[in-house]
Amino acid sequence: MSKYFKIPFAYDQDQNVVDVLSAERGKTYKCSCGSDVKLRGGHIVSDHFYHITESKCSLESAIHKAYKSVFQKNKKIRLPFEINGSKYIEFDRVELEKKIDDYIPDAIGYVDDTMYLIEFAKTSYIGERKKKKIKKTNVLCIEVSIIKTVKSIHEIEKHITTDNFYKKLIHIPEYHEAKDLREKFKKAYHDLENKHRQKCFDLEKKHNQNISWYKHQIELLKSTIKQMSKSIENF
Repeated sequence: MSKYFKIPFAYDQDQNVVDVLSAERGKTYKCSCGSDVKLRGGHIVSDHFYHITESKCSLESAIHKAYKSVFQKNKKIRLPFEINGSKYIEFDRVELEKKIDDYIPDAIGYVDDTMYLIEFAKTSYIGERKKKKIKKTNVLCIEVSIIKTVKSIHEIEKHITTDNFYKKLIHIPEYHEAKDLREKFKKAYHDLENKHRQKCFDLEKKHNQNISWYKHQIELLKSTIKQMSKSIENF
C-alpha cells in the first residue's frame, strides 16, 4: 500500500516547486516552512523529502503552497461550470497573496485589467467573515479545495487546469447595470409598499368613522325609544 509522506513537495533556489519525480538526490531544497530538506527513499521506502533539522511542518501547508506555486506557473484554471460559454480562464499574469483593502487572497489572476480571486481551501473553508470581504471587493472569486493525497506536480496541474470538481464560485461580481436595476427595484418596492400602507390607513380611518356614525345612530335610536316609552307610560 502506498504511503503519503509528510513532505511531498519542496522548492529549488529559484522558488520553483519540485516533487519526488523531478528532484535530484543529494541536492538541498527548501520546504514550505523554510527549512532545508533533501530527497530520500529506495526499494523499501517510497521517495520523499525529509527535514535535515527538526521542524514543525504540516502536510496541509506543504500541499497548499504547492497548489499556489503550480497555479502561478500555469496561469490557467478549469471552472466548476461554464461561464459565458467558457470552461477555462487563462490569465496574463498571476500574483500570490497580494492585499486588496483588508483582504489577502491566495492568488489573483489578471486578464488585461480584470482581476479574478482564487482561494485554495484546506481544512478551513471560506467563512462568512471572509465572504463579506470578498463581496466588498466585487471581484469574481473561485474556491479550489486542495486534494490532500496528491503526490506530484502533475496531479495538482490536472486538478487546477483540467478537472472541474472540488471547486465552487464564492462570488460573482455585480456590475453597474445590475446595481442600478437593484436600486430601481428597491425604490419601486418601497413606493408600492408606502402606497398600500397609506391605502390601508385610509380604509381603517374610514372604517372607524363608519363605526362612530353607527354608534351615534344607535344612541339616537336608544334615546328615541326611551322617550317613546315615557310617553306611553304617561299616556
